[in-house]
Amino acid sequence: MERLLTLIDGVNEDIKASQAIGNDLLIKQYHHLKKDYTSQLLELLKNYQLPIHLDEAA
Repeated sequence: MERLLTLIDGVNEDIKASQAIGNDLLIKQYHHLKKDYTSQLLELLKNYQLPIHLDEAA
């Protein structure tokens, strides 16, 4: 779980860097990757019955 959180954090930094240089293709790809990592994290939390309130996490 910690690895996924680290990956999501890294992707967030990559999104910011891509926005700074105006690379829309990379931004789109990073958002897709972030969505995949987030889905994996939510599935993991579900499997271990660890509820998370998304509004609080955001």
